[in-house]
Amino acid sequence: MAKTLTVQLTELLNDYNKEIQDVVDKESKKVAMEGAKTLRSTSPKSPHGGEYAQSWRSKKDGTGYRIYNAKHYRLTHLLENGHVVRNQFGTYGRVGPIKHIKPVEEWAKSEFEERVKKGIEGLNNE
Repeated sequence: MAKTLTVQLTELLNDYNKEIQDVVDKESKKVAMEGAKTLRSTSPKSPHGGEYAQSWRSKKDGTGYRIYNAKHYRLTHLLENGHVVRNQFGTYGRVGPIKHIKPVEEWAKSEFEERVKKGIEGLNNE
Protein backbone atom coordinates (compact mmCIF):
# COMPACT_ATOMS: atom_id res chain seq x y z
CA MET A 1 0.00 0.00 0.00
CA ALA A 2 1.43 3.39 -1.00
CA LYS A 3 1.89 6.12 1.57
CA THR A 4 -0.17 9.22 1.18
CA LEU A 5 1.48 12.52 0.38
CA THR A 6 0.70 13.79 3.87
CA VAL A 7 2.47 10.85 5.53
CA GLN A 8 5.50 11.18 3.25
CA LEU A 9 5.73 14.92 3.84
CA THR A 10 5.40 14.45 7.61
CA GLU A 11 8.20 11.88 7.62
CA LEU A 12 10.40 14.13 5.52
CA LEU A 13 9.84 17.11 7.80
CA ASN A 14 10.46 15.00 10.92
CA ASP A 15 13.77 13.79 9.46
CA TYR A 16 14.77 17.37 8.59
CA ASN A 17 13.80 18.53 12.08
CA LYS A 18 15.98 15.79 13.59
CA GLU A 19 18.94 16.83 11.41
CA ILE A 20 18.55 20.47 12.46
CA GLN A 21 18.34 19.47 16.13
CA ASP A 22 21.54 17.44 15.72
CA VAL A 23 23.31 20.49 14.25
CA VAL A 24 22.09 22.70 17.09
CA ASP A 25 23.17 20.18 19.76
CA LYS A 26 26.59 19.65 18.21
CA GLU A 27 27.31 23.35 17.76
CA SER A 28 26.03 24.35 21.20
CA LYS A 29 28.35 21.82 22.81
CA LYS A 30 31.33 23.05 20.77
CA VAL A 31 30.66 26.72 21.51
CA ALA A 32 30.18 26.04 25.24
CA MET A 33 33.44 24.09 25.42
CA GLU A 34 35.32 26.82 23.54
CA GLY A 35 33.73 29.51 25.75
CA ALA A 36 34.86 27.72 28.92
CA LYS A 37 38.34 27.34 27.46
CA THR A 38 38.45 31.05 26.58
CA LEU A 39 37.32 32.01 30.10
CA ARG A 40 40.04 29.80 31.57
CA SER A 41 42.63 31.75 29.61
CA THR A 42 41.19 35.29 29.97
CA SER A 43 39.92 35.27 33.57
CA PRO A 44 41.88 37.21 36.17
CA LYS A 45 44.46 35.10 37.95
CA SER A 46 45.57 35.68 41.50
CA PRO A 47 49.24 35.38 42.37
CA HIS A 48 48.31 32.41 44.56
CA GLY A 49 47.65 29.90 41.80
CA GLY A 50 44.79 31.19 39.68
CA GLU A 51 42.26 28.62 40.84
CA TYR A 52 39.36 30.91 39.85
CA ALA A 53 40.48 30.99 36.23
CA GLN A 54 40.96 27.23 36.03
CA SER A 55 37.50 26.42 37.42
CA TRP A 56 35.44 27.26 34.30
CA ARG A 57 33.37 24.33 33.01
CA SER A 58 30.55 23.68 30.58
CA LYS A 59 27.75 21.17 31.00
CA LYS A 60 24.47 20.17 29.45
CA ASP A 61 21.60 21.98 31.11
CA GLY A 62 18.20 20.90 29.84
CA THR A 63 18.24 21.34 26.08
CA GLY A 64 21.30 23.60 25.98
CA TYR A 65 24.70 24.05 27.56
CA ARG A 66 25.82 26.25 30.42
CA ILE A 67 29.24 27.72 31.17
CA TYR A 68 29.90 28.17 34.87
CA ASN A 69 32.65 28.47 37.45
CA ALA A 70 32.60 25.25 39.42
CA LYS A 71 34.54 26.31 42.52
CA HIS A 72 34.20 30.08 42.80
CA TYR A 73 30.71 30.79 41.49
CA ARG A 74 30.15 33.55 44.06
CA LEU A 75 33.23 35.40 42.91
CA THR A 76 32.13 35.73 39.28
CA HIS A 77 29.61 38.50 39.98
CA LEU A 78 32.03 40.43 42.19
CA LEU A 79 34.83 40.36 39.65
CA GLU A 80 32.61 41.08 36.65
CA ASN A 81 30.75 44.01 38.25
CA GLY A 82 33.13 45.34 40.90
CA HIS A 83 32.38 45.51 44.62
CA VAL A 84 32.76 47.59 47.76
CA VAL A 85 35.70 46.84 50.07
CA ARG A 86 36.95 48.03 53.38
CA ASN A 87 40.46 49.41 53.41
CA GLN A 88 43.03 49.56 56.20
CA PHE A 89 41.63 52.78 57.68
CA GLY A 90 38.10 51.45 58.12
CA THR A 91 36.60 53.52 55.32
CA TYR A 92 35.08 51.95 52.28
CA GLY A 93 36.35 51.98 48.74
CA ARG A 94 35.36 50.31 45.55
CA VAL A 95 37.12 47.73 43.42
CA GLY A 96 36.51 48.29 39.73
CA PRO A 97 35.00 45.61 37.53
CA ILE A 98 37.09 43.22 35.46
CA LYS A 99 34.92 42.51 32.44
CA HIS A 100 35.92 38.98 31.43
CA ILE A 101 32.60 37.14 31.19
CA LYS A 102 30.58 39.58 29.05
CA PRO A 103 32.93 39.48 26.02
CA VAL A 104 32.88 35.68 25.99
CA GLU A 105 29.08 35.69 26.35
CA GLU A 106 28.70 38.03 23.38
CA TRP A 107 31.16 35.97 21.33
CA ALA A 108 29.33 32.73 22.19
CA LYS A 109 25.93 34.14 21.16
CA SER A 110 27.12 35.38 17.78
CA GLU A 111 29.34 32.34 17.13
CA PHE A 112 26.55 29.90 17.97
CA GLU A 113 24.11 31.68 15.67
CA GLU A 114 26.65 31.77 12.83
CA ARG A 115 27.58 28.11 13.20
CA VAL A 116 23.97 26.95 13.28
CA LYS A 117 23.21 28.97 10.14
CA LYS A 118 26.19 27.40 8.37
CA GLY A 119 25.17 23.94 9.56
CA ILE A 120 21.62 24.34 8.30
CA GLU A 121 22.86 25.73 4.99
CA GLY A 122 25.08 22.65 4.73
CA LEU A 123 22.01 20.45 5.23
CA ASN A 124 20.13 22.33 2.53
CA ASN A 125 23.00 21.98 0.05
CA GLU A 126 23.18 18.18 0.39
